[in-house]
Amino acid sequence: MSTDPTTGSATGDTANALAWNRIAQDEPDTGQGRPPVPADISWSTHPGDGPGAEILGTLTGAVVAELGCGTGDHLAYVATRGARQAIGIDSAEHRIRQARTRWQHLPSLVWTTGDAGQVLDAVPEPVDVCYSIFGALWYSDPERLLPRIHAALRPGGRLAFSVGRARPGRLQGARVDNLTLADGTRLPVVHYGYDAAAWTDLLNRHGFTGVSCVEVPARRAGANPTLVLTAARPRG
Repeated sequence: MSTDPTTGSATGDTANALAWNRIAQDEPDTGQGRPPVPADISWSTHPGDGPGAEILGTLTGAVVAELGCGTGDHLAYVATRGARQAIGIDSAEHRIRQARTRWQHLPSLVWTTGDAGQVLDAVPEPVDVCYSIFGALWYSDPERLLPRIHAALRPGGRLAFSVGRARPGRLQGARVDNLTLADGTRLPVVHYGYDAAAWTDLLNRHGFTGVSCVEVPARRAGANPTLVLTAARPRG
């Protein structure tokens, strides 16, 4: 599998979708039939560490898109905070089926399976808020995805996302990891690791302004910190 961001993006996206579908199929479907809506949005691996939903700005009346929505729990939070439309996008079809089952009682939610950039290209109206929690901006080439997010946002629209920080001393960019399932199966996934300075440069180069980055320390010694970034499409 290529790890070159200029040649391996499609291959990596396919591998990632296969991995997420397999993981979803191996997990039991729990909390169906009106599960509790989360009390906040958690951007790191430990709820309560780092910022919360306030970094998304005003949600009332907004069109919001989550890139890599999984079972849709955070998008349910957005829907119950007044969003006019909350669009959940995930490459794993099984995850979208789980999300539909869990949150079918919330009418403002829309679920779509597919590549985040391609889905954003087809959204019929400007998006006010776009966010991702260890989702598409962690597992898709940001050089391809950030321009499409920028185009999908209305002027003044906000982007927020969390990713793992690249480990010091390692080359930044595309990396291949292997996930080991309970039965011993190893599934390759491709993610894109950068430090705060590199993410800031990426966002600035692709036309975003007001870039801010918060590093959330890991609780376990030696574990990777989380970067939580926010930016906006300029108004003018």
